[in-house]
Amino acid sequence: MGYGLYNMQGHHSLIIDIGNSLVKLFVAGDFEILYAATYGSIADLEKIFARFPRIRNGIYSASGHIPCELEDFLAERLENFIKFSPDTPIPVTSLYRSPKTLGSDRLASAIGVNHFFPDTNVIIFDFGTAITIDFMDSGNNYLGGNISPGLSVRLKSLNFFTNSLPLLQIPHEIGEIGTTTNEAIEIGVVRGIIGEAMTYIREYPEHKIIFTGGDSFYFAVKIKTPIFVFQNPAVFGLNRVLHHILDRDSNGHTLQD
Repeated sequence: MGYGLYNMQGHHSLIIDIGNSLVKLFVAGDFEILYAATYGSIADLEKIFARFPRIRNGIYSASGHIPCELEDFLAERLENFIKFSPDTPIPVTSLYRSPKTLGSDRLASAIGVNHFFPDTNVIIFDFGTAITIDFMDSGNNYLGGNISPGLSVRLKSLNFFTNSLPLLQIPHEIGEIGTTTNEAIEIGVVRGIIGEAMTYIREYPEHKIIFTGGDSFYFAVKIKTPIFVFQNPAVFGLNRVLHHILDRDSNGHTLQD
């Protein structure tokens, strides 16, 4: 669907995060999340539109496939329905050299964090299945970042790739030195991630530190340094991109191609 001229003031946006196993739906105001749900059927969307009749525009990011019925329904109901892709105009400058391989969630999170911390050097740690460490600089440039295995992946890999190590759950508390094999794995994996994060934090002392992702609170309480825990930055980023595109078109010029 094309991008029509539209004044978003007073209206709501539908932000959709399509993962490999779940489709998450968010209703956003200007820059606040008003509602969140998991998509199961068109009936879920009907309820959302009944509750928020001022939804006019939507944007989605997909690491998995968008269900056909969802795409068709929203293409009919929304005045603008945008897929976030490497070709989507964005309100920051990306210096990533392989944009088509860049995870859309990484870039959207950086854009969301940049909205709340503009003109600021920032490191964004996303503690999920993978741990991503992304950088924004004070010139509002997305510089890129690094990727390593997440907490659950590290625990599973030790069990999968060895003959005798057990599969353990994420420990609530850890000590300093393991006196059993279970403790050795738990402490080694958790402290390994803490040490990895602290390497960046010490190397870039002038940067604001943002933690996000499913394990963000888990590590925030274990790392003794000033940290902002930011839930759903990608949703704020996608909403900001949507505003950027519609504002750009209504003003008749492109802020960034």
